[in-house]
Amino acid sequence: MSQRLGKVCGSGRNYRGMDERSMKEIMEQYSTTFFECMDAWPDDLKQDIYKLYAYLRVCDEMVEGAELKDFKQWREVIEQFYEVSDKYQFKGEWLADFHLSMYTDLVKRRHSVTSMLEYCKGSAESVGVMMARILGCEPRAEPYARALGRAYQIINFIRDYDEDVANGFHYITNDFQVYLTLFMNDLELAMEGIHYIPEELRSPIIKANQSYIEVAREANLL
Repeated sequence: MSQRLGKVCGSGRNYRGMDERSMKEIMEQYSTTFFECMDAWPDDLKQDIYKLYAYLRVCDEMVEGAELKDFKQWREVIEQFYEVSDKYQFKGEWLADFHLSMYTDLVKRRHSVTSMLEYCKGSAESVGVMMARILGCEPRAEPYARALGRAYQIINFIRDYDEDVANGFHYITNDFQVYLTLFMNDLELAMEGIHYIPEELRSPIIKANQSYIEVAREANLL
């Protein structure tokens, strides 16, 4: 399925005993590049981020048609996400956009640039603004958080193009240079708002940006 700040993987994962370690393992599987950049953040902050990503994974599995063997396990992930949502006062429209992108994966598999960007509102921008809230950014940071989430999504589409196509999903065409331009423009816009992130929390974002630029280099696009 689609990527939300990273490639979804580990399909069919058992959520038995959803303690903090399990949440961390889901994050590590779900978004390897971003996970590897998070070490500098405080543990309590990381725990809330793990809960966010566990919820994103559960939603993906629901869309993928994973068999619901133990409702209690999935419910625990969902409840912990809504605790985080209430704690940081996520807006209802962010959640609605995210869930709409989940639905889109059920009914649309081939995208134009325009529909891909619309898809990104839920699959990436909504996650970006949730992350911004967790990091303590003020509301004026929202356009930059959206740009960052969108940038990460687009470079993931490029990286995972062959796999997505093999699974029947055409989020982008094979004209990667078009999407690379979108990625670089969004990354540049996002960095204009880096000052909204508390200084002591900026380094993982900067490190993640560098990692995603390296993804572009490995694809021989830079």
